[in-house]
Amino acid sequence: MYKVLVVDDEPIAAESVIYMLNRNFEEIEIVGSARSGKDAIEKAYNLHPDIIIMDINMPGINGLEAMKQIKASNSNVSFIVISAFDYFDYAVEAVALGVVEYLLKPVKEAKLKETMTITLEQIRVRKQNIQKNLEQQERMEMIIPVLENGFMNSLCLYNGGAEELKNYCQLFGIPKGSGYVMAIELGQKKSRKIENKIGAGVYGDKMYGEYKKIIQSRLKAIVGPIMLNRIIVYVFEENEAEEYELKKHSVDEAGRILERAIRIYPDIYIGIGRYYSSIEEARKSYQESLFALGVLTGEKESKEAQILHVDDILDRVEYSESDYEEQLDEIYLHAAEQEEEGVLVTFEEVFNRMTRDNSMSFENIKNSMIGLVTGFAARWKNAAGNYYDVLKEIIGTEQKEALYAISRGFLERTVKRLAEGRQLKANTIIEKANRYMEQYFGREISLEEVAREVNLSPYYFSRFYKEEAGINFSDRLTEIRMDKAKELLRKDEYSIKDVCYMTGYMEPNYFSKIFKKVTGVTPTEYKKLFGN
Repeated sequence: MYKVLVVDDEPIAAESVIYMLNRNFEEIEIVGSARSGKDAIEKAYNLHPDIIIMDINMPGINGLEAMKQIKASNSNVSFIVISAFDYFDYAVEAVALGVVEYLLKPVKEAKLKETMTITLEQIRVRKQNIQKNLEQQERMEMIIPVLENGFMNSLCLYNGGAEELKNYCQLFGIPKGSGYVMAIELGQKKSRKIENKIGAGVYGDKMYGEYKKIIQSRLKAIVGPIMLNRIIVYVFEENEAEEYELKKHSVDEAGRILERAIRIYPDIYIGIGRYYSSIEEARKSYQESLFALGVLTGEKESKEAQILHVDDILDRVEYSESDYEEQLDEIYLHAAEQEEEGVLVTFEEVFNRMTRDNSMSFENIKNSMIGLVTGFAARWKNAAGNYYDVLKEIIGTEQKEALYAISRGFLERTVKRLAEGRQLKANTIIEKANRYMEQYFGREISLEEVAREVNLSPYYFSRFYKEEAGINFSDRLTEIRMDKAKELLRKDEYSIKDVCYMTGYMEPNYFSKIFKKVTGVTPTEYKKLFGN
């Protein structure tokens, strides 16, 4: 229903209009009438009409002034003016206020009907457009995060193409996509590298929403998800200033972001890549930002330095073999701890370093990747699978991108197999421990005894059992004993004392107490309820 307010200081005129409207339009509701401009303003405010049929000459506030004030609080209301005065000035001012039609009294029913039909159609179209816009906006709110993730994958992965980045920018409505990359890393800088990456990453993940708000409050940017302890940001920069000004601007913005972000977590480092006028070169900026971040978190920079633009790096940076060995060892460590994300992030970091290192030839990088693969095979032969084929592929490749894809694919597959193997082994240990408890629940069983059975230290077994089974060892043993106790209590041949001893308890009172705690009733009550 469309709500209509009729305003006229002549009651007969107002009633006549209302009569004609009710006779011709079922989809409208006359929500009220007013006899002055002041009355019209108050009723429009309270009743929120869609259409106001307004007289002009009224005592006090006239119709034109009333329309101005109503329009200020309800811009969507439609006006139809009905006046006895055919003044040009009135008509001009009415048109300026967006009046649909200016009708002269006495208004004819046919003309009023025609004007109302037009007005209702305008309102319908406007509401449909609003609805469409809202639906479109809602769809975009759902789609944009997916698009942003796709954009970041194309930016950060070697197999992501420039064409994909262009397509994403078209969807974002920024066809040129000019800008630069910021690489943000969380973690404590100790001696030559960032430490406590996992702890910093966990904290960063919790506070990711806050970091994203801080960044996007300063910059028009896509903020990637947190990967281990790192967030990649692509900043859209449409201002094509001088190179130095662009660099200064990016560093200043990073400083403002840092100023707020360190209130959440103090150990933050930001590497910045160069500005490029085309999205097709965004990957260069990404590599540069990682390079700057690597230098920033390395030993040559002081602990106080937290921001570095790639063009501010004065020295030609080369890394010794021991630097790479440390990072490769870190990859093995992440793999041993089942941290797939840590494996891939560290691999990407070391690979990028190698490709930027002036002292590293492509053959050197290939040799490092061969060493990485054989290192995995030596440690986890089964998980590494047929790694000879991987080595053949590495030896045969001549492209950096292909080398990256082969090596990364091997790591992904191997870490996944490690995780699957570990889960299988964990399940086997839990099953073995449960079987042991189910077999010997009738006597005293210690945690040490079961730990020995599954060949784990008692300390580790206690933690392991809870993590994998989701319940304490002692609680699980109690469950087994109580299930058996219920089964025995349902039989006539066993007394409560018998059941107590048969389920591994030496003290009937203690057995009764545990039984009630688990089942909600005493053994005696249970036997009465369910005994044969």
